[in-house]
Amino acid sequence: MDTNSQGFHEETGVLSNLSETEWKLVANTTLLGWKGFWLTPHIMKFVISIENQFNPLPSEILLVSFPKTGTTWLKALTATILRHNSNPDSDSQTDPLQTQNPHQLIPFLELETFGESPSRAINQVPSPRVFNTHLPYSILPEAVKNSGCHIIYISRNPADTFVSTRHFYNKRFGTKIPLEVTFDEFCQGTEDPKKHVSRIAEFLGCSLSADEIDQVVWKCSHERLSKLDVNKDEERVHWSGMKFSSYFRRGVVGDGKNLLSPEMMDRIETLANQRWEGSGLENKMFGSEPNLVKSLGIN
Repeated sequence: MDTNSQGFHEETGVLSNLSETEWKLVANTTLLGWKGFWLTPHIMKFVISIENQFNPLPSEILLVSFPKTGTTWLKALTATILRHNSNPDSDSQTDPLQTQNPHQLIPFLELETFGESPSRAINQVPSPRVFNTHLPYSILPEAVKNSGCHIIYISRNPADTFVSTRHFYNKRFGTKIPLEVTFDEFCQGTEDPKKHVSRIAEFLGCSLSADEIDQVVWKCSHERLSKLDVNKDEERVHWSGMKFSSYFRRGVVGDGKNLLSPEMMDRIETLANQRWEGSGLENKMFGSEPNLVKSLGIN
């Protein structure tokens, strides 16, 4: 039996034994229970491929994020730091953000480099290889955790994440589901950016001056990225079918309070603190001053 056939039968056997539930946010979509999380069957196949095939090098970088917590911004920051240049008028050769969307610069591990027909050959990603994943850390294979590779994790107030997620799926799928229903499903299932840029750069072994840090912050700001032609052009579409402009909704810290009832806020805060217990993140997402919300954690 060849490797592909064997892998296919292993995937089929695993998927057939998992619990299922309906994903109300996306019509006609089933979710499978895997290690405490709900994933689509499509993603589950990629997860199995990653477990069997992905062996990162210590020099590689993995950006880990829950959807709508700042993935696009983190990709822009990482790509810019690795190509840092203190000249604010740098051309497209030194500032790739002028000609490419952040998602074009850093591929999704489970969506672009693995699976049946990967769009980005993993061996062709330039060194140091940088990948992004929406998979929870606990789901990542031991080969990743034991590799010594650099893992950067970004987190966000769950209430604000829910609001952004709802906006995103309404825009992409035209989802019209009552707020209470989507909130229930969600539950079941920024400080000074210069400081975070400095932390990321140090973590990645990059030496940036104060001026270069200022340039990274400016190049990756919402004000700049959302106005670049590459991200405004309605004809340019991400491989997933989303227009690049869809990735640039301004996420306002504390926005969840404008949409959710006090009871919903209490519920999501209780759940978040239970899930984050021991991580150092609990009780830091729901401070009395929304502008002091901790938005970036690095492991």
